[in-house]
Amino acid sequence: MILDLKREIENYINYLRFERNYSPNTLRSYSRDLMDFYKYCKEKDLDFTNKRNVRSYIQFIAQKNYKNSTFVRKVISLRSFFEYLLTFEKINEDLTVFIPTPKAEKKLPQFLSVDEVMKLLNSPSLDDLIGIRDRAIIETLYATGIRVSELVGMNEEDINWNYGEIRVFGKRAKERIVIVGEETLKILQLYKDHVRPKLLKKPEKAFFLNAKGGRISDRAIRMIIKKYTKDFNKKVSPHTLRHTFATHLLEGGADLRYVQELLGHVRISTTQIYTHLTSEQIRKTYTLSHPRAIKKETKEE
Repeated sequence: MILDLKREIENYINYLRFERNYSPNTLRSYSRDLMDFYKYCKEKDLDFTNKRNVRSYIQFIAQKNYKNSTFVRKVISLRSFFEYLLTFEKINEDLTVFIPTPKAEKKLPQFLSVDEVMKLLNSPSLDDLIGIRDRAIIETLYATGIRVSELVGMNEEDINWNYGEIRVFGKRAKERIVIVGEETLKILQLYKDHVRPKLLKKPEKAFFLNAKGGRISDRAIRMIIKKYTKDFNKKVSPHTLRHTFATHLLEGGADLRYVQELLGHVRISTTQIYTHLTSEQIRKTYTLSHPRAIKKETKEE
């Protein structure tokens, strides 16, 4: 049986979308990566189920000037695709044995200091509708540590105003509850009572709306963060606020497993990377507190 590569890619993406509940961002990345493989095979008229052709493609992308993270993702996309084909008996040979499993370079996530967070929170003007909305978005991202996709997916009914909780749906549609502090609830209430009704054009479940009254997009939120951090000496994204949330919790003495639960991480090893970020704080505490580290004041002669 001769397989149609393009059709199989479409089937695979639909499988990830409807049966595995992959996020829109992940689906776009997988689709883009696999369509690159399709174009490569089509241009060279290659059988994509031939192990030599698979290896030649790996060598081809390895020679490109991709960032390590991009190369790793492209290889993982290809491996996952062939695992799918083998699982559903569309191919007989396990081609994943010919695809390497490169390790991504582990980089410590960038985060903001408390002063930088306060500067960011105070940037949107509370004298206009969009400013209040933007402040509510930034407050929510920092105060809860939720992903941008989770914030975009928030509906009005997901907020429990009495208990200060928000129900969010994470990766693979996994549901969890995040806590919201009093200050954040105040700005969310301000947005809900005075801004959202004026943005609303027709019935809409989404809590955060764009200027046209529809559900705000993740791209729009990225632009909002970029707008208010253009004079920062670092690149700041919605995910930076998630990293900042976790780092500040740990620096404040929160238990790692508590942070894991709030972030919605399946494995605690994913959360452990944030422990490296607090090393400076640990060193400072040790220097100030431990008898063997405290520097004795020298007497003036």
